[in-house]
Amino acid sequence: MIRHLYLTAALLVLALAGAAAAEKWHHPLYLGGDGLWRQRVPITIHNEMDRPAKGETVSIPVGQGDGEADLVGVPAQQIRVCDANGVEMLFALVAPSGKQLTTGPIPAGSTLVIPAECPANATATYYAYFDNPSAWEVPDHLQATGDLRNGSVEEGEGDTPHGWRHDEGDAWHRASWVTENPRSGKRCLKTVVAAGAEPSWIATRQSGLSIIGGAKYTMRAWVKAQDVQGYAGWYIHVGNAENPMLISPMLSAGDGTYDWKEVTIEFTAPPEADRADLGTVLRGTGTAWFDDVSLECATVSRLSARAGKPETIPLRETGSQAAWYDDNPNDSRAWDYRVPVRVVNLSDQQQSDALVYIDLAPLYARLRGRANRASLRVTDGTRVLPHYQLGEGVLFAGSAPARTAHTYYLYLSTDRRVKPGRSLGYASLLASTHNRVRNASFERGTHQPADWPGSTEGQSPAGATLRLDAAGRFGKQAAYLSIPHDSKPAWTGWRQNVPVEPGKTYLFSAWVKTRDIRNGSVQLHCHYRNADGELCEAKQMDGAGPALTGTNDWTLLAGMFEMPEDIAHFQLHLTMSATGTVWHDGVVLTEVTRGVAGSLEARAPRQSEDLVVWPVNAVMKVFQDDVPPRQVGPARITAARNEKEPLQLAIRSAAALSRVRVQVEPPANRQGQSLPAPTVNVVGYVPIDHPTSYYSTKTPAWHRKYPTAPGSCDGWAGLWPDPLLPRDTFDLAANATQPVWLTVSVPKDAAPGDYTGTVRLLHGSQVIREIPYTVHVWNFTLPDESHVKAIYDCRQWGGVWQVEGLSPEESRRRFWRFMAERRVCPDTIHPAPILSYRDGQVTADFTAFDQAAEYYFNELKLPHAYTPGYFYLFGWGLPPAEKFGQQPYEGTYPFEGADRSKLRPEFKQAYQACLKVYWDHLKEKGWDKKVVLYISDEPFADRPEIVAQMKALCAMIREVDPEIPIYCSTWNHVPAWDGSLTVWGLGHYGLVAPEKLKQIREGGARLWWTTDGQMCTDTPYCAVERLLPHYCFKYGAEAYEFWGIDWLTYDPYRWGWHSYIHQTDAPGNSYWVRYPNGDGFLAYPGGPIGHDGPVSSVRLEQAREGVEDYEYLYLLQNLAAKATGSEARVARQALAKASTLVTIPNAGGRYSTKILPNPDAVFQTKEALARAIERLSR
Repeated sequence: MIRHLYLTAALLVLALAGAAAAEKWHHPLYLGGDGLWRQRVPITIHNEMDRPAKGETVSIPVGQGDGEADLVGVPAQQIRVCDANGVEMLFALVAPSGKQLTTGPIPAGSTLVIPAECPANATATYYAYFDNPSAWEVPDHLQATGDLRNGSVEEGEGDTPHGWRHDEGDAWHRASWVTENPRSGKRCLKTVVAAGAEPSWIATRQSGLSIIGGAKYTMRAWVKAQDVQGYAGWYIHVGNAENPMLISPMLSAGDGTYDWKEVTIEFTAPPEADRADLGTVLRGTGTAWFDDVSLECATVSRLSARAGKPETIPLRETGSQAAWYDDNPNDSRAWDYRVPVRVVNLSDQQQSDALVYIDLAPLYARLRGRANRASLRVTDGTRVLPHYQLGEGVLFAGSAPARTAHTYYLYLSTDRRVKPGRSLGYASLLASTHNRVRNASFERGTHQPADWPGSTEGQSPAGATLRLDAAGRFGKQAAYLSIPHDSKPAWTGWRQNVPVEPGKTYLFSAWVKTRDIRNGSVQLHCHYRNADGELCEAKQMDGAGPALTGTNDWTLLAGMFEMPEDIAHFQLHLTMSATGTVWHDGVVLTEVTRGVAGSLEARAPRQSEDLVVWPVNAVMKVFQDDVPPRQVGPARITAARNEKEPLQLAIRSAAALSRVRVQVEPPANRQGQSLPAPTVNVVGYVPIDHPTSYYSTKTPAWHRKYPTAPGSCDGWAGLWPDPLLPRDTFDLAANATQPVWLTVSVPKDAAPGDYTGTVRLLHGSQVIREIPYTVHVWNFTLPDESHVKAIYDCRQWGGVWQVEGLSPEESRRRFWRFMAERRVCPDTIHPAPILSYRDGQVTADFTAFDQAAEYYFNELKLPHAYTPGYFYLFGWGLPPAEKFGQQPYEGTYPFEGADRSKLRPEFKQAYQACLKVYWDHLKEKGWDKKVVLYISDEPFADRPEIVAQMKALCAMIREVDPEIPIYCSTWNHVPAWDGSLTVWGLGHYGLVAPEKLKQIREGGARLWWTTDGQMCTDTPYCAVERLLPHYCFKYGAEAYEFWGIDWLTYDPYRWGWHSYIHQTDAPGNSYWVRYPNGDGFLAYPGGPIGHDGPVSSVRLEQAREGVEDYEYLYLLQNLAAKATGSEARVARQALAKASTLVTIPNAGGRYSTKILPNPDAVFQTKEALARAIERLSR
């Protein structure tokens, strides 16, 4: 039997296209699954303006008429739009009703709206691709959707008309879509503002309207009012991305009571305008109805688009059903796994010998150490092909006939007896015709290497030596560079310009040996240069590591680099800005196609039963393609009193079973005493499009943004287990594994010993499997209040977190309790005190804050809170924000030239006065010991102005009360801020050496871990979530903080990654950035799945488990301090064993298989701690 391990949404596809750029069939496009787009509609954009079009929208009707896009009936999720160069664009599909379409068949009469990029008085070609049944739904669409949609508000679903959105209301302000009193048709809009309510801009709105700059417009609409005090009417905002309100005409119908009244306005759009939004207005109180709005343009657009007839590409599939490779079917050695690699040639010519590069690290991580790496084979059918191995990557030459998709396979075995196959070795690649580097092994030249000019940028370091050396890794010679330690480092070394092609991907690699590298590091560097020798516009410089310091034997450094459109030469830099000695040899630059492993296929062992259930270590994530172990172990967990403990069971069936129900019998001991019945959850799966990392771009807003660079994790694209769905029933697909999660809660008064129970699986009324399980209760109790703080920022932004029937405050409190039950803590208390500063005086209202704080600190026993957000001062490379009506420096933002060490007296006075009132109140309540002032996030400590700014701000705070703890997430230690910051937020993976951590604590400062970007979804174990408290215990940190438990940018059930958000980290430096997958959220909203409350995740549950681990460590440490003799020795041994779980430096949380290579060690360690605690507690 063959099973499939789903690793990624798409197979590796090598697109070998030789057609002209204007005719090129573009592939791959975003979220293509494992399919290809086989049809497209060409679109010609006509720009009759005297300026280029830069993102202005054009609309193409969908239909079969002349100039229309023949996309009728095509599933909307299949559509992708790109320009002639393959740059994907956002688009919008609008149904005739005004509804924006994202899935389902496209009806006739719809409109395709696209952003136009076209030179002045010219044309441009776009393509709308379709016919790929494997394509995923894209999460991002063009927000500018063309003309006004559904102006009669007749069409809609639920409580909202298509094309419109209501502002979120409250008990005083409500906007709705109603059937009462329509002016025409059956529907209209209604707004009600209760008597006595504060005036607001509550409205029903439509955004994304396209505007022609300089054109004349007429807007007409109707209003009906009853008892309006203030005024009712309509508004329109006209502007652009930089300023959405260049003009904002208001169409007021006045106050009072009146029947339907038309309001009209004429306006000329500013020349720089390209968009508008409009909506209803009820500024005041009363009731108003709104209907029949229109927006007419008197100017004919000089930007238009026409669609051509659909085009189809014929493509043959070959090689995809190859027989399973086995070099000798008669022996017992076999290859257990294979990965298909599809090479796609979309051109009319035979293509051959293109190098395909595959990063095997995610595959090795997926196999969790089972693979014999020496067993790797690359095959074409059953024929073994030669390949190059570079670290954890593999290169092989792929080819395909014209218009063909040909499949190769990579094979791996778990049998350690299998010997290495036909690996050609690095020397073969170095000498091959694929390598574009001249004198790549430095064999040509006597004192200086030919083709490698040696030089320094700026002044050469004193005593620098650049020459050839007879210590080659390949051949007899290597490049040698040495810079004395007493010299000032400057970029010095060897460089070579290599011609490359735009849009292609290249592998750059070299071997490096170092001796005593200080004052910097060594890695590979490169510049992107155009035909004039200048740096390219889109990309300038890059590099590849890992960065080496100290002394290292020959080490392979390598990286993949995509060439920008304006490149001519890729400039290789074998340089360093450091001191010490470095040798370089074996330099390769070769064109490659980079891919990721596709759907991993595996020969599964025969199941002795049709239905198999087995326990899985709860730190490990269970994938749908996991198979049972050869021997199924007992389902057994252990827990102390007042502890929660999960039991994860994996279930797999040879046949599909619908609505399987989990029924759990409470565990009982021999005396008949029972523990509470475990809570049952079904582990859900979320899709991941690309391995985790931070990805940034400065492309225009209307370009589709998605990562193409390699990830920085040990994960892969595909389905990942994360949410713990609050249900006990699930559908089980054939040969697909489904985990369930049982959580046992042990009461404080439970008797120690073994408790046994039964898990039953029911199909209908039939019990199809019974699984006995055991809970061993240790003879000690965990405290209610934890001794380590696990802090997760809790925002509760957006209606998605609002529980129906509860107020926002009640919803937030429910979420706080949800966190407290998992021993994690929110960041701060909401609502904050109401503080106002006027004429040198502070007025304060603590009423709502005190009520929330009483619940937060006294009832939930939460251990920490930051000061309110208005005391936070700055982030990154930005100046301090205005506070309480006062600017921090003289002049205007961004205060260029200001002395950042000198704050305006008025700023200090206002901030200090408000802080003193707040802090004095905390001390009066006894809450001050749990509160920390968060001053800044990730400040740019390499900038002198930021260093000075921080010191001045800290001094300002300490003048209020020197006991106020000041926290900053610096990641690194900044000596200049010693004595200013009192709580350091540092990276736990090695940015600060353990010796320095100890010095910081001994100097009187407190130590926390700052952990942003570490808790990603796509890594095979919940390692960092579980281990962070262990890092705290071992290295003396009192807390760790993570920047979010509930920060969402998409529906996390549909898209398990984040959108690109627009971010500014310093004045004048803005860009789009996508944060790691799952970063910022470990909880899911219940609303989208019909649950009235938050939903936990496997990651969040392991975060709780880690905090509970800390209590074991804390309890045993205290017992050990009082113990003597053999008891003291037992305690020390258990604590020493626990300390081996974590080390600094380490690979970081996104590489769980590296920081926790043996997940069972967590439970082995915990049991050893528990046994030692019991022994010392007798």
